[in-house]
Amino acid sequence: MWSAETTYDRTRPDNDDEGPLSEEVVTLRRRVVELEQQLPETHRSGAAQAAACAAAGQELVDVLSLRPAEQAALLDALPAMIFFKDREHRYLLVNKAYADHHRVPAEKIVGRRDEEIFVAETARTYHESDEAVMASGEPSRNVELHWRLEDGSEGWTVENDVPYRDASGRVVGMVGVGIDVTAQKQAEQALRRAEAELLATRERLLDTISALSTPVLPIDDGILVVPLVGHIDPARSAQIMGALLQGIERHRADFVILDLTGVPLIDGAVTAHLLRAAHAVRLLGAQCILVGISPAIAGALVQLGADLQRVILLKDLRAGVRHALARRSRGGAAARATT
Repeated sequence: MWSAETTYDRTRPDNDDEGPLSEEVVTLRRRVVELEQQLPETHRSGAAQAAACAAAGQELVDVLSLRPAEQAALLDALPAMIFFKDREHRYLLVNKAYADHHRVPAEKIVGRRDEEIFVAETARTYHESDEAVMASGEPSRNVELHWRLEDGSEGWTVENDVPYRDASGRVVGMVGVGIDVTAQKQAEQALRRAEAELLATRERLLDTISALSTPVLPIDDGILVVPLVGHIDPARSAQIMGALLQGIERHRADFVILDLTGVPLIDGAVTAHLLRAAHAVRLLGAQCILVGISPAIAGALVQLGADLQRVILLKDLRAGVRHALARRSRGGAAARATT
């Protein structure tokens, strides 16, 4: 197998029937083998495409040992897109796959530069990518390029490009092999969109669950009931406080009844959160009433030494509602007596 650093002796006579090929193309014979192992691994869409690209690399090696007519036939039979350029970015040769991909006849590509063939965006992308290879003299592997055609269609290709030199070692052009990865890119984008939609749906679901887990129910003018069910952890405690404060502001509540009937047990951290919530309720001018405390919760509160002196504790929800109604009635009567 030829080395990537091997140069081709331009003075060596070629077969007489190779005239149709430019001299620059002939110099590729000992350089292009490197492309055989450079087709992108990560951008191949399945075993069929991988096999096709591997075959393309091997067939490309075989092509360069054949006569021009046979070369053209075999290059056109390769599924990968293949092109040759000189140092001035003129196309020397393209195969059928390359011409078909860009929807431009091969005869309208050969001898021209990118800006004379493609739309400005695509021409600039190709020129910059190829110039980087020829200016540095280093191969580029698995380069992803975005393209757009005149009909508005667009997509992506992955290219492996190799510069080639004359007998003096000067870079005189390049050869590129590419595959179309548009379908894969579109699938990746669709997957990312689906993941984003899934995350958004998950967030909405969590918000819904959170709202349902802490319902703030106005049962009468100025009276809110917050029935709590299930275990309460610090995160949910913080959510309860937020819901309480928002409910008080929204409904202009004077009384908030926290019903703990459905809560099996609370720990010290949750107790501290509930007491802070009660304090925040008082700061907003409302009164917090705890009802439905189970024996287990009562024992835990005692063991934790919770300060409940400024919190009203009642047996159940009915008692809490009666208390709030009575206090509201007394407040209304007192207000009328002062007028």
